[in-house]
Amino acid sequence: MRIRTATYAILSILFLPGCSNTSKLTDDQLLYTGRQKVVIRESQTGSKSPAVKMYVKSATDFKVNNALFGRRVLPPVGLWINNYWKVDEEKKFGSWMHKSLAGKPVLISDVNPGLRAQKIESDLFDQGYFQANAWSVVDTSSRNSKKARVSYFVDLSPPYTYNIIDIISEEESIDTLLYMESLGEQIKPGDQFNLEKLTRARNEFSKLIQNQGYFYFAPEFIGLLADTTIGKNQMNLEIRKKLELPPEVLARYVIDHVVVHISRPYDSAVVVTDTTQYNDLSIISSGDYLKPHVLNAAVFFNEGDLYSNDAYERTVTRLNSLGVFSYVRISFDTFGEDSLLRRMDVRIDLIMADNISSEFEANVVTKSTGFTGPAISFAVTHGNAIKGAEKIHLRFNGGIEWQWGKKAEDELGTFSYDLGVGTGLTFPRLILPGRHGKNLSHQIQQTSINVEANLLNRTAYYKMISIKTNLKYTWGKTSEIQHSFSPVYINSVNLLATTPAFDSIVEDNIYIQKSFEEQFIVGMKYDFSYDNTLKTRPFNFIFQGGISTSGNAIDLFNSIGKNPEDRPYTFINTVYSQHVKLTTDFRFYLNGINKTMVFRLFAGVGIPYLNSTVLPYVEQFFSGGAYSVRGFTSRSIGPGSFYDSESTYIDQSGDVKLEGNLEYRFGISKVLKGAVFLDAGNIWLMNEDEKRPGSKFELDYFYKQLAIGTGVGLRFDFNFFVLRTDLGFPIRSPYLTDGENWLIGTGKVFSNSMFYLAIGYPF
Repeated sequence: MRIRTATYAILSILFLPGCSNTSKLTDDQLLYTGRQKVVIRESQTGSKSPAVKMYVKSATDFKVNNALFGRRVLPPVGLWINNYWKVDEEKKFGSWMHKSLAGKPVLISDVNPGLRAQKIESDLFDQGYFQANAWSVVDTSSRNSKKARVSYFVDLSPPYTYNIIDIISEEESIDTLLYMESLGEQIKPGDQFNLEKLTRARNEFSKLIQNQGYFYFAPEFIGLLADTTIGKNQMNLEIRKKLELPPEVLARYVIDHVVVHISRPYDSAVVVTDTTQYNDLSIISSGDYLKPHVLNAAVFFNEGDLYSNDAYERTVTRLNSLGVFSYVRISFDTFGEDSLLRRMDVRIDLIMADNISSEFEANVVTKSTGFTGPAISFAVTHGNAIKGAEKIHLRFNGGIEWQWGKKAEDELGTFSYDLGVGTGLTFPRLILPGRHGKNLSHQIQQTSINVEANLLNRTAYYKMISIKTNLKYTWGKTSEIQHSFSPVYINSVNLLATTPAFDSIVEDNIYIQKSFEEQFIVGMKYDFSYDNTLKTRPFNFIFQGGISTSGNAIDLFNSIGKNPEDRPYTFINTVYSQHVKLTTDFRFYLNGINKTMVFRLFAGVGIPYLNSTVLPYVEQFFSGGAYSVRGFTSRSIGPGSFYDSESTYIDQSGDVKLEGNLEYRFGISKVLKGAVFLDAGNIWLMNEDEKRPGSKFELDYFYKQLAIGTGVGLRFDFNFFVLRTDLGFPIRSPYLTDGENWLIGTGKVFSNSMFYLAIGYPF
């Protein structure tokens, strides 16, 4: 039955283009077919800024039924399905497919151009354009009176700027604060009026006053008076405390008692509780759930301190970051009259969350190398292992892959599997010498110890085991910025068994041989990340950078009294790697309505030295595949311009990697998204490899060795996961083919195309 339903859907897509997509509209309905133009007219030269033009275009952008690059150019598949494909609601699969693929007609009434023009006027007024005038014109199609486009027009005059900013101060203490804590850093003469910026400055200014103990003070108690009558598009701004404020607003509050109530979700109203006094905290609990010192480090209220909004925000953030509470609430009880210095009690209500959680994942992994198979992962976590909000986790994972499709007779690698187990203990604080209690106010702070082992068996090549352990610190003042540092990181990789075919490859290339030999890694790691994509903005970006080293501490002592000609030295009868590795990953997101342009740039370099002439295999870079340069087989690009058509070893690795990606993503229906992409990149070696000519990185030549791929893709976004399909075409090879790098016009663009099936977005 499901096959039949899917067949109907495909037939609908093939035959419905001949059907009208306006025949179902009523007499008063017009199908919106896009924005025709946006015209911004200046009353004086220089009154328009690029930001205004960008804002107006964004405010008038509205998705049509079949948009590509903001234009109605794709076949309106979703609209046809909505109009002509009817399904039985009792047939769940067919009904689900219809709801997922169908798209309701976008009407002029949905766009509401008149209201949109009014909002443009209002928003431009808030940005200082007090005489802006905006209107819209609906243009009906001459070929079909049921279709229409919209044009928008804006008359713009110069914006108003600040002339004089005057802070009025009287004798009361709040007025003194207003005088002392000037807004001059955020708002100053000559700046353009901007209501959002002014409101933000007033809110931050209000918090500064609250931090001085004024619990009831609010932003609206700061009066703003603007005088726009002085001419020349200028205004004077007067800032002062509003007159006749209530007595409680003028009073400062001192913390009296801090009481913490901890309970379970299923506790009854008559549950027996116990009270523990720890420093300034009175902890009332129905059980021994959490060690008092953990709460003490997370609560920033102390008896005798003035109330502080910063202390409130830091306490809420720290309690939530512990991860052991399902509910956190802070309330205040103020008392005292006829005094400018009053008292308050702080009550903190906490409800414990479930300690034990489990996670199970199962999926089918399909790789561009032709390997396909199931993969599973199972994890168990105890969120409060030793009653200090410590987390203990245990994870098992495994996968089986096999290669299907057409293969060369001498091609190796038809089957592989991997198994792994890992465990770790995470503390919700930074355990550092000499740092205790509340010294650090970071929103994110963790100390973790992890151990994991992984077995990889590529049956035609080798069997490899990897054992890792590390001590790791993670911290950040906000959720956007995060640091991690591993002062101790150990990774020991050993080949348990190899096949004669793999041995022949390794014996023929000393470079590859050494990359598998020197895989005892002992060093440090540091990573930094900035990610502001938690909230969608017109512009989002992610930056990740990292540096890791290996072998320096060992080599410092191990080289004493030894002859440098005897290198590579060993440690515990194993050759250790000595290298430094740096990586950067920058991603920029230009967001529109139901569309996004994404740019990504990745750069990495690993430099072996002293005890190493090559990076360990597990630390090397690879290029090509579903998450890299699409249009090429996974891990097949490079290094440099090297290519050997008779090689059966599919993993090409290097010490240097450069990669750039550009992808335009657009919505087709509620679930179905489309993409057009362009990828470029390659890997290189730091040192010359005689067996692989053209593989060394040369600054004046590397750009001539870039592989370039392009293509289109579909993303099935079901909210809880994304299924991605991409069709990639190689348009430039890093090596010469018939004397040329470019493949366009050779017939190999389509004959060598690659299809990828993957989970999640590529970046």
